[in-house]
Amino acid sequence: MKGIRTHSIYLGVVVSFLCVFSCLYAQSRQQPSPDEYVVGTENVLQIDVYYGKDEKLSQKLKVSSKGYITFPLLGEVEVVGLTVSELEKRLSALLEKDYLVNPQVSVFVEQYSTVSIFGEVKKPGAYPIEGSLSVMELISKAEGFTKIASPNKVKIIRTNQDGTKEEIMVKIKNITNKQESDVPLKAGDVVVVPESMF
Repeated sequence: MKGIRTHSIYLGVVVSFLCVFSCLYAQSRQQPSPDEYVVGTENVLQIDVYYGKDEKLSQKLKVSSKGYITFPLLGEVEVVGLTVSELEKRLSALLEKDYLVNPQVSVFVEQYSTVSIFGEVKKPGAYPIEGSLSVMELISKAEGFTKIASPNKVKIIRTNQDGTKEEIMVKIKNITNKQESDVPLKAGDVVVVPESMF
């Protein structure tokens, strides 16, 4: 009985430490400026093109799962992996090349990609990827583990572009001890935090 109580106290201390660490870790990372945001799949973009005298072309477009938008005059344009400012420059150059004189392009991210977290965290649910998001940062957004969580059996379920699924196992202890790097998340990832068996 004494051993079980000691193990419960130890587990509580570990979980508390991980919660505090993940909060401090997330606070230490700064969100990118809007111009530095890297466009991802499933983002919804508001794109405004100003040209001529008081002429404007506006489009609200969703980035496809393959990383493209379909833009008037240009057709398919690959956008995933570009920052907002890089995308503005790319669209300006493409439009100026064959169609418009000195177009001014403005891109605004109206809807971010999301990831989900379920299981033994205090606030499970879907969270936006605003710039980049790692497993530790997502756990922090979900306000840390519950007391019965199993932090070293966290699982990422990822759907690849070809529709196949893969599972990535994550040991949070190894990340906090600097033995492993934090794992960056991708749009559509589902993070599962199981209950401890003890």
